[in-house]
Amino acid sequence: MDIHVARDGRQFGPYPLEEVRRQLAAGTLLPTDFAWTVGAAGWVPLASFPGLTPPPPGSAPPGGTSPYPTSAGVSVQSRPATSGAAVASLIFAILSYTVVPFLGAIVAVICGHVARGEIRRASGAMTGDGLAVAGLIIGYINLAILPLIIAVALLAGLALPVVSMVQLKAKEAQSESNARQIVIACRAYAVDHHDAFPPTLEELVPRYLPDRRTLTCPLSPGEAVGYIYFGGTTDDPSNKVLLMSKYLDDHYKVNDAGRRIVGHVDGSCQLEFEPKGLRAPRR
Repeated sequence: MDIHVARDGRQFGPYPLEEVRRQLAAGTLLPTDFAWTVGAAGWVPLASFPGLTPPPPGSAPPGGTSPYPTSAGVSVQSRPATSGAAVASLIFAILSYTVVPFLGAIVAVICGHVARGEIRRASGAMTGDGLAVAGLIIGYINLAILPLIIAVALLAGLALPVVSMVQLKAKEAQSESNARQIVIACRAYAVDHHDAFPPTLEELVPRYLPDRRTLTCPLSPGEAVGYIYFGGTTDDPSNKVLLMSKYLDDHYKVNDAGRRIVGHVDGSCQLEFEPKGLRAPRR
């Protein structure tokens, strides 16, 4: 009968029965080592293996006691080794949250399954099933949520330009509305001042523009007055530029001219290329 011996997760042998007895007597093998032979149900301590004489009481190393009784009725120390694969599974599962998100989760799952297989085959000679299960759970969760996170990030990346464009269009619309109100206020001022427009836009507040915020341009935040004003009279040509925004959109140029919110004497206001000869300084 050949006997396989295991200690701290390592296996030795197989040895014949007499050799095991000799090594037990010499102290090379310990009663706390586990033994298994072909046909046995599982691993058991050498102290309780059939055919082996247990050491005298008190000869076992100090420490905890094993649940496996010896043939003499005494208990011996037994401390099964922890599966290294189980420990690795939990470590990589934790790392999958930060350092190696996707790869760490894969390694955690693989190590978890390897560890559980080792622990089952050891038949009590190895521990760490709880660590392996924790690593598997965390690993599978990360593998499930990572694609969702990536998908959300991609959608956010696609949505950001659209959101920015919508915000820009809203600011353009408000800037045009403010410019139109200023031009109408200038024309109302001219009615009371012999067809002359005000010398400055500030003259419109508060009689013709009750809210000073109308002088601002949402496209030029931080400017108390967001428009360049040219003045004149109502006798000027209707298409003459009365004011234009300090904001310049130079993404699309024609003959080096950018686009601004432009208000004309006739009250029309829109985003258009800055007129030739009225190129304001770039801001």
